[in-house]
Amino acid sequence: MRTTKGASVKTITKMKASSMRSSIVLAMSLAAVAVVAQEDEQEQPAEQRQGRMLEEIVVTVERREQSLQDYAGTAFAISGDDLKLQGIQNLADLSESTPGLQINNKQGNFEVWIRGIGSSNNTELGDPAAATHYDGVYLPRPTGIGSAFYDIARVEVNMGPQGTLRGRNATAGSVNIVPWRPGIGVFDAMIEVEGGNYNSKMVTGMVNLPVGDNSAFRIAAYGMEHDAYYNDVGPLSQDIAEAAENSSARLQYLWEPNDKASLLLAFDYLDEKGSGYTGTNYANPLGNGIDPEDIKDPRDVHARGLEPRNDTEHWGAKLEFKYDLGFAQLEYTGSFRSLDYNFEASTPLTPDYQGVTETLGPLDEAYDNWSRFQFLTESESTIHELRLISPTEERLYYTVGLFYFKENQKSFLASAGDRGTFFQGAEFNQPDVVGESISAYGDMTFEINERMRISAGLRYTYDEKSRQGVNGRYAFALGGFDVTTGNEFACCMGARVGTEGFEFAGFDRQIYDPDLDGSGDVSGDEFLEFYNDGIKSYGARDTLDDILANGIQPGGSATPAQCTDTITTDGLICPADGNHSFVDVINPSTSITVQDGEMDADFVDWRLRLAYDVGESSMAYGLVSTGHKSGGFNDTFSDPEVGIDISPTYDTETVTLYELGWKSEFDLGSVPTRFNASAFYYDYADQVFTSLLSVEQALDFDSGVPPDPDAIDQSGALVVSFSYNAADSEIYGMQFDGGFDLPYNFSFDYTALWLEAEIIEAEPIQDFRFQADVAPDDAVFRSIDGKRLPHTPKYQLNMKLSQWFAVPWGTVDYVVSAGWRDEQYLTIFNGEDYGQPEDPRQRLDDRVPAYWTFDVGMGYSHGDGNLRIEAFANNSTEEVKNAAVIITQFDNTRFYTRPRTYGARVKYFF
Repeated sequence: MRTTKGASVKTITKMKASSMRSSIVLAMSLAAVAVVAQEDEQEQPAEQRQGRMLEEIVVTVERREQSLQDYAGTAFAISGDDLKLQGIQNLADLSESTPGLQINNKQGNFEVWIRGIGSSNNTELGDPAAATHYDGVYLPRPTGIGSAFYDIARVEVNMGPQGTLRGRNATAGSVNIVPWRPGIGVFDAMIEVEGGNYNSKMVTGMVNLPVGDNSAFRIAAYGMEHDAYYNDVGPLSQDIAEAAENSSARLQYLWEPNDKASLLLAFDYLDEKGSGYTGTNYANPLGNGIDPEDIKDPRDVHARGLEPRNDTEHWGAKLEFKYDLGFAQLEYTGSFRSLDYNFEASTPLTPDYQGVTETLGPLDEAYDNWSRFQFLTESESTIHELRLISPTEERLYYTVGLFYFKENQKSFLASAGDRGTFFQGAEFNQPDVVGESISAYGDMTFEINERMRISAGLRYTYDEKSRQGVNGRYAFALGGFDVTTGNEFACCMGARVGTEGFEFAGFDRQIYDPDLDGSGDVSGDEFLEFYNDGIKSYGARDTLDDILANGIQPGGSATPAQCTDTITTDGLICPADGNHSFVDVINPSTSITVQDGEMDADFVDWRLRLAYDVGESSMAYGLVSTGHKSGGFNDTFSDPEVGIDISPTYDTETVTLYELGWKSEFDLGSVPTRFNASAFYYDYADQVFTSLLSVEQALDFDSGVPPDPDAIDQSGALVVSFSYNAADSEIYGMQFDGGFDLPYNFSFDYTALWLEAEIIEAEPIQDFRFQADVAPDDAVFRSIDGKRLPHTPKYQLNMKLSQWFAVPWGTVDYVVSAGWRDEQYLTIFNGEDYGQPEDPRQRLDDRVPAYWTFDVGMGYSHGDGNLRIEAFANNSTEEVKNAAVIITQFDNTRFYTRPRTYGARVKYFF
């Protein structure tokens, strides 16, 4: 595909001099559909249309170019120019533009949900249920891809299982970011500069350079920075969360030596720095009876300890070769992608509210708390895909292919508990995670006659994954023994760790099995050696290293003489550091668990589709398609009941979609009109949920036996991410989209969605909002039958009004976009408080009220279009809503939609 100067998306326009469909009725039951249409053969005079015509968008949602109106399914395409004019910056912003699509940024991890189907498992064991692609290449970890939103032709969103064509984890659908490709025989260059609020600055440049008659380079680059969207109102004045300093470059070379062959080589590099995404922890105000509605701005917070730091490097290379064999086109795509993600932070203490400092205790200790965490992810993925694509001119056309995917990962998450009494941190260190997938697929369409087509597809997939590493929770009991009272914890329980200069060892750890002597048990000294091996350097003001330097000195049954022979004036018996009588380890044999898990699964996806052309520009269709997402295994746990380590598994998810639809273009009077409608039903079986559970809860969950409160260990509880098959659900609804090409160069487009998403049948699940070792009466099995699936507003609406008009020196255009989302829930419990139904605790509330968003943009193109000036405002009414939430016993962290951003840009084409 060749580009032209100033083009934003490939379009083909067509005049329809004779077509008016005066009535369209679409009704659906689970087994039938009726479509009634009438055609008015009376020709409309051409002058009544005033040269107006509907734009035909060409997409690749089925891996071949076709008109979006000819695609017998539900998909959306948003041009790169429309994204920029509305101020859309990254992947998460698409949520407000596309009904049925929800994309959340949770601490740098993008979670994509399409019509209620998605995944919140962001660990190395998790895979998305909605597949993200970059120029057709599957991205297993889309972290950092937000900086790819420049010099792009469009973003395509495909609804429903894509099992036969994009089968790798596409049970919900797919999102494909499509950059502009080199244009042969075209010299093109552009530079763009932008400024806005939050001290935002952006520069983008592009050069399309022809090389001879049959090849071309396209080079594009991008740089952007802005201040933090968060505001530290405390004394530290940190540059806290959501500041950005991003850069990216893309190089492509296209060679077409003859009419049969083409070769595309592409390389892209993305670098994101700044302060990352911490979210806002509401645990403090909720624990002090503050209504969240009384907090003016969730991004006004009190920071502490470590200033957040994000460093993400994501790059990839791609080779795409095509050759026309006559009967079909042979395509090969090979790609390699590398991701290095490093995020470390101390989460803010609390959002700001009146009287907040009175709830923080000693302020010097509250602000000087360096409890911190660090995420490290290293991912290298390779894809090879070979396809045969036949031309569509024949009655039978098809796509067949082979797909191979492999990902090697390293994953690290660790925390350090500053001033902790019985908790000094946790570590999940997995240096060897391997995932592999092999698929063979075929999809064909047969034209029964000039109006009717039937499609059938089949895909076989084999997936496997293995993981080796270690998980640990570090709990030392530190105390001062009082001779006069016999109290073991007379003082000095908290120790400093994580202060300035502290570093985890990360993947430089040398010890992965704490049982150094092979005895089958972990002694206190082995535990201590393992812990110290995971720390590269202690902080400048840390005290834990000095305490641990004396080795393990057990308390409890130890006599004062066994601890030390130094007695202070206040009656404390202390070791060499002068403060602590003993250093004991809580549960050394069960707090560290070696990880060694593996899984494999195979399944078959299929689809059937019938399409019928009712008239020249109207089509009815019905389809059935399936999608699978592989099961897997969880962390390895030490089960004291059976005396062995186990890795609980979960089964493969299955989604079956039934969809009936209608697509049409016609003249409503003299107005070119588009009207599309679809009705859909999803049968969602063995749905997988992911929760944060203590090991005790996870073991109980795996056995299905409710916990015995008297038997729960009250200390040393390791909290893990646990995935499990929870429910069978059904999702159904209707979607309408269309538009009008109105007089005076007005255009109006809309999309409306009615969506029902309900859990039909589920085993009782443990209430993971409570921790079994802290609140055993609440952390029990509950019914979720009848609950609404998260991220599923019942009604969703998007509308866009645009116009262009001539002025003496060029043209002016503008767009006003409005989006409405009904209320929705963010967890499977729908905010229900089972323990206190009459007086529900606010920390359990996960409801997001209904809201509107408005984006506006205006542009001026001078003369022949070489100069372009734009202004935009995204989320112009400042509707900041909760997009995701983490609710645990001690955590209520909320992640929010982007605040209002506005700015102006100047673009010049050479």
